[in-house]
Amino acid sequence: MPVKNVFICYRRDDAEGYAGRLYDRLNSRFPGRIFMDVTGISPGADFTRVIQEKVGACSALLAIIGKQWLTMADEASHRRLFREDDYVRREIGTALTRNIAVIPVLVRDAKMPTAESLPPDLAALSFRNAIEINDTDFDHDVSRLIEALEFVFGEQRPVAPPPPAKSSSNSCLIISVIAVILGGVGIFLLVIFGALVSTQTGNTGSSPQAPVSQGPTQGSAPDAVDFSPVGSWTIQIENMGTESIDLHADHTYQSGNEQGTWQYSAAERTLVLDGMLYDPNTGTTQQFNAQITLEGRN
Repeated sequence: MPVKNVFICYRRDDAEGYAGRLYDRLNSRFPGRIFMDVTGISPGADFTRVIQEKVGACSALLAIIGKQWLTMADEASHRRLFREDDYVRREIGTALTRNIAVIPVLVRDAKMPTAESLPPDLAALSFRNAIEINDTDFDHDVSRLIEALEFVFGEQRPVAPPPPAKSSSNSCLIISVIAVILGGVGIFLLVIFGALVSTQTGNTGSSPQAPVSQGPTQGSAPDAVDFSPVGSWTIQIENMGTESIDLHADHTYQSGNEQGTWQYSAAERTLVLDGMLYDPNTGTTQQFNAQITLEGRN
């Protein structure tokens, strides 16, 4: 597909500043494809042929029109646009004759000239759709102009390249931050878990436990209703003194060679024995049924 170029036609005294700004913007979109300033023609060269070659090598011509574009005159007070050797007239006329796309670009609040106000060879310019370029919305207006040229050329705007990948230092920093956050979360969970375990352990340790045989403990009769006195005890029997006794889980007891049954009253904190016991006062074994106060466990 042949490369399609753009020719910028303008008058220096009318719109030179705009021509330079447009050249920079258009050249960034169509690099190396924007041409302007054929006024620097070598002495002795046929300017008509040079203009025809330069304009003929383009596919679009931008006619930049300012407020003085139509009325600007030479030293003899003749309007330049009506002179046969006027560069602007030659450039636009060549483009119209060769059926090159001509886009009028209005700057500085200029108005589109009518066909009657133009030389006969430029009358067709008044029927071309113009684009206005304003200082207050320059970027947006230039974008519209670029879109118009893309339509004329049958081209699509190139896709912007993806942003460069972030440096490895940034990646390392992100990974480090994530690691610190995860570490902090892990420590927090460990602290919470440890507190829960400690609480459960403390609650378990404070629960009442059934007494175990730890040797004689004076005055250790239990208060819990669900207490079971199974084990070895030192009991106080009225008129008989103290006696060692083993209380079994089947509610039988044994004291030396004597045996019997037992019942425990939690409400009265007393042990009821029914059976045989040795009486140290008489040295005999006697049958008895009595309530006994638990004083200590063997």
